[in-house]
Amino acid sequence: IVFGDWSSDVCSSDLIPVKNRAKTIGDAIESVLSQETSFRFNLIIIDNHSGDGTTDVIDSYARKDKRIIHLIPLRKDHGIGGCWNEGIFHPGCGKFAVQLDSDDLYIDINVLARIVDSFYIQQCAMVIGSYRMVNFNLEEIPPGLIDHSEWTPDNGRNNALRINGLGAPRAFYTPIIRSIRIPDVSYGEDYAVGLAISRYYQIGRIYDPLYLCRRWEGNSDAALDVNRSNAHNLYKDRIRTIELMARKKMAGRIQQDLLTAKDTK
Repeated sequence: IVFGDWSSDVCSSDLIPVKNRAKTIGDAIESVLSQETSFRFNLIIIDNHSGDGTTDVIDSYARKDKRIIHLIPLRKDHGIGGCWNEGIFHPGCGKFAVQLDSDDLYIDINVLARIVDSFYIQQCAMVIGSYRMVNFNLEEIPPGLIDHSEWTPDNGRNNALRINGLGAPRAFYTPIIRSIRIPDVSYGEDYAVGLAISRYYQIGRIYDPLYLCRRWEGNSDAALDVNRSNAHNLYKDRIRTIELMARKKMAGRIQQDLLTAKDTK
């Protein structure tokens, strides 16, 4: 990876897609704005037509801090992935796009700096961190730390095909995520784009917890029934199948190119 010049002096952008999270969005915003870095960063909030007061909360922060970009998409049918695309293609998006869910909080003031450093140190197109499960009072709850420590560099990038999730938070080198785009769905979009990136590029890892994942009664993942869980797993199986077919096709092209080069000699 060669991290070239960028069109603006914003190094990193935090992206928060949100809909109807008046109870938590303020905490998430403050978590981002409290980050201490040696580079310029901003916060792009993609407000997916909230109707519970979330929009007013975001506006109240945006009026006070010019680092906040408050987007409301023209379309009303976007999933989380579509909201992500709105953010990464915004002209104010920095060289690196970093995810934070509207329910969650960075664990300290150094998270953003650690993520950006990891891009350069690990020479990767995507960085995935770890998180700690907590309740709304920030008390740890089972299973505690989620670090996907089974996914190591020794296992290789193809190990992403063998696990059912890549972890969080996720961050991307913006030119690459723009070239791939994110599926406009509200589940598995992160897994799909992670597999696509790992086809060509290294994914960096941070195994220490970077944020607190809050579970509460209004959280979308707090209680999935069997049918929804099965549907989610089916979607990931289909993504893996598509990715395997793409990699086999790519391997075939490489083999043919090698044979052609040998014949030419």
